[in-house]
Amino acid sequence: MSHIEAVFFDCDGTLVDSEVICSRAYVAMFREFDITLDLTEVFRRFKGVKLYEIIDIISKEHGVALAKAALEPVYRAEVARLFDSELESIVGANTLLESIKMPMCVVSNGPVSKMQHSLGKLGMLHHFPDLLFSGYDIQRWKPDPALMFHAAKAMNVNVENCILVDDSSAGAQSGIAAGMEVFYFCADPHNKPIDHPKVTTFTDLAQLPALWKARGWDITR
Repeated sequence: MSHIEAVFFDCDGTLVDSEVICSRAYVAMFREFDITLDLTEVFRRFKGVKLYEIIDIISKEHGVALAKAALEPVYRAEVARLFDSELESIVGANTLLESIKMPMCVVSNGPVSKMQHSLGKLGMLHHFPDLLFSGYDIQRWKPDPALMFHAAKAMNVNVENCILVDDSSAGAQSGIAAGMEVFYFCADPHNKPIDHPKVTTFTDLAQLPALWKARGWDITR
């Protein structure tokens, strides 16, 4: 691929350092319903997994029928509280976004309101005016590639000429299935390795401009 039309970014764990915060909110949510979970195990198992799927898994494992409508508000409130007090950018995220000179968007399994909250708090929202795409928009979530096709259509770009930067295995798989070049952000040692010709693994956002330049792509200033 010689011509890149757009760069797609995941949000949690890619641009904003929120994965541990989200895991803490999962633990707090289930604690409200008398289920005690280990934070490290929650982080390891559920990185990049959508909330409803996590609720289904834990419900089955504990032999209980938990109502998503009851749990979700507890989770959203705890995430919002932790975001306001503790959220930080991933190292290098702001610098990278400032350097990119082509269209960008965010593709996330989380709701748009969550992206607006985190990216707005950390001064990155202006890079993505009206270009926040959520699995909730179409009721399909990564690793399903539908979100990538949805975002590409909205941006009027060819999805196979776009790059995805994502820190989760589910996200990387969605990019692969959509025919995209995937840059798999593996700063976290818990990440599952992915061996695929469409996937480039890296550990620091600051590495991306050189990796892209080496492929002949004129993406950054």
